[in-house]
Amino acid sequence: MSEEDMQRTLVAEFPPMGLLDEEGSRTLYATGYTTVGVNVYLNETTIDLSGYAMDKKTFYPYSSFEQRSGPVIGSFTNTTERNVVDVIIVSSVPLDMSGFSPNQLAANLPGFSVPGGTAFRLNKDPLIHQHQIIYSHDTTTSGTGSSSIYRVVSSQSGSSLEPTAADKLYCYRLITTSGTTGTLTVPAARVMLPGTISSEPKIEYMMRLKRSYELANQV
Repeated sequence: MSEEDMQRTLVAEFPPMGLLDEEGSRTLYATGYTTVGVNVYLNETTIDLSGYAMDKKTFYPYSSFEQRSGPVIGSFTNTTERNVVDVIIVSSVPLDMSGFSPNQLAANLPGFSVPGGTAFRLNKDPLIHQHQIIYSHDTTTSGTGSSSIYRVVSSQSGSSLEPTAADKLYCYRLITTSGTTGTLTVPAARVMLPGTISSEPKIEYMMRLKRSYELANQV
């Protein structure tokens, strides 16, 4: 590692989300989330790398992981459609998050070759971090009013951990549930991206910028 190399941990923070469903009529009672599909809620933020980009530096992530401030808690009274899907994506190019369906979020992470798939027609390279968690109502923790601490029934990762010379990383959290008549509380979360900020040879750096431009135009 040269003297110019710097160890850095990039962080993206996402707020908690609260939801009240009254026989299909829904109210979000936490700020920062917008509705982007049927029963799909989005929070987005960015990580500013413009200072490093001005110095023609590249970020080389060597790991990614998530932290959450607490459990998912729900009190939906229906018993067949109250799973919760929580997806976090960090991308080196902006993604179109409009029009998602719960089935899309639960079925596939972007960046994979899925026959007949239409969402996110791009390869894995810009998807530096992505993780999908599916939570299910747990009857062993049910309390008054069917309130339950949800348990994780599926956890899938698809992080590319590819180096990037982008001046900004785009961070998305998508949450969905079809649960009705009750409440849902989803905790705050953060993504940690430890890595190295370093220079690379001019030709390789220019090719990386060219590739980033091409990928951004695919979205």
